[in-house]
Amino acid sequence: MHTIETNWEDEENNRQVSFAVQFTRKENAVEIQSITPKQVTFLCPQSNVPLRSIGVWTEKGRQLLAEQFQASGRFADVEATLAV
Repeated sequence: MHTIETNWEDEENNRQVSFAVQFTRKENAVEIQSITPKQVTFLCPQSNVPLRSIGVWTEKGRQLLAEQFQASGRFADVEATLAV
């Protein structure tokens, strides 16, 4: 199993979420095993400068952020990147 770190910039909510993505490669396919949100950085809406960061410690928080990430359409980009 392999792990990569990726970020999702949620411009609508002025935040950047860091994720660990665990995946396996099988022949010419990639199978994502898990997406684990690690940290949320809140950004200034005007300057886009980081204001503060917090860790994601609860299972409910991880689940909520993972669902938002998948709904954003960015999940498909990660799958495509891994497939190359």
